[in-house]
Amino acid sequence: MKLFSINIITAILFSSLLLISCEKDSDNDHKDDETCCTDNTARMRADITKDGYQEVEINAVEKVDCYFEQWDKTVLTPVSGLFEYYDSDNNWIASIDLGDGTCDQWATKTWSVDIFPDQPSGTEDFSVFKF
Repeated sequence: MKLFSINIITAILFSSLLLISCEKDSDNDHKDDETCCTDNTARMRADITKDGYQEVEINAVEKVDCYFEQWDKTVLTPVSGLFEYYDSDNNWIASIDLGDGTCDQWATKTWSVDIFPDQPSGTEDFSVFKF
């Protein structure tokens, strides 16, 4: 009986420590580290070039520290930059515009609807962050 009581007490203590540790981690998820978001533009750019299109940097990427109230944190953010993509015949295929310098999380990708007829809108805003 004494051994059973010791095992129960040990299990309760271990469970309590585990619960407290998990609560502490979730309280700080978006405050002091970079886990809330990572740069999503590099993945998008890689996806386009892996299809054989050539990337041309028209305007260099500018990153600045931007404060985002919804996460209560400052994040190094790409706020401007322009990339264009061309096929092997030098025809424009698509572009990624990272913005006009405004501190926000949005960029715009634009593409040729002749090349991508299954996506007739030709433009889409996307977050520069991957969550």
